[in-house]
Amino acid sequence: MHEINSYGSYGATPARSGVDVASYLRRVYVLFTGGVFFAIAGALAALYLGTPAVLETGSGTAVEVPPMVAFGMAHPFVMIAVYLAAFFGASFARRRPGINVVALFGYTLITGIFLAPSLFIAQLYASQGATLDASPVRDAFLLTGLAFTGLSGYVLLSRKDFSFLGAALNMGVWVILGAMILGIFLHSAVFHLAIASVGVLLFCGYILYDTSRILHDRAENDAVGAALRLFLDVVNLFLFLLRILSSSRER
Repeated sequence: MHEINSYGSYGATPARSGVDVASYLRRVYVLFTGGVFFAIAGALAALYLGTPAVLETGSGTAVEVPPMVAFGMAHPFVMIAVYLAAFFGASFARRRPGINVVALFGYTLITGIFLAPSLFIAQLYASQGATLDASPVRDAFLLTGLAFTGLSGYVLLSRKDFSFLGAALNMGVWVILGAMILGIFLHSAVFHLAIASVGVLLFCGYILYDTSRILHDRAENDAVGAALRLFLDVVNLFLFLLRILSSSRER
C-alpha cells in the first residue's frame, strides 16, 4: 500500500544521513532489479518452456500455445488466486529477515508467469498486424524502462519531495478501478484506451512518489517493502502501456 506516516507527510521528518541514504538506496534498487529479472524469467519460462498445445481460434486457424500460457487462459481464476496469495505473502513477510527476500523474488517470478498470457495474446495480435504497434511487448518494456529511469533519476538528482502527490494518487487508484469495472459493461475501445492513458500518468506519479519516499522518509527502513512498491509501480505502468500499444488499429 502507498500510505503516509502519522505526520501526514513523509517529508515532515528530517532525511537520513548521506551514508544511510546511499546504503538504503543501494539495497532497495538491488532488490528491485532482482525482482524485475525474476519476473522476466517467469514470463520467459511460461512463454517458451514445454510442448505447445494447438488451439483453434474463432477464425478457424490453429495457434500453438505454450502449456503454461494455455493453463492460465483456461483457468484464469486459479492464476489470480495464486498471484494474490504470492502478493499478500510477500507483503506480510517483508519485515522478516531471510524470508522476505525469498518471498519478494517468489512473488515477482509468479508475476511474470501471471502476465505471460497477456504478453502472448498481445504479440499474437501484433503478428497479425492488428495492433497499433508492431511489437507492443518490446516497446512497452522499453518505454517502461525509460520512464522509470528518467523519473527515478530526476527525484534522486533533484532531491525534490513529492509527498504532496500521495492523497491524489491514492484517490486516482480508486477512480481507475471504478472506471475499469464500468469498462466491463461499456465494451468501448476508446474508453479502455482513455483508462490506460490515465493509468500511465497515475503510475508515473507513483514512481515519483515512491522514489521520493525512499529518499526522504527517515523512519523508512523496509528495503524489501520499498522494492515491492517500486515493482508494482513498474508492472502497472508496463501493463497500461501495453494496453495502449496493443490496441486495435481499427477505431
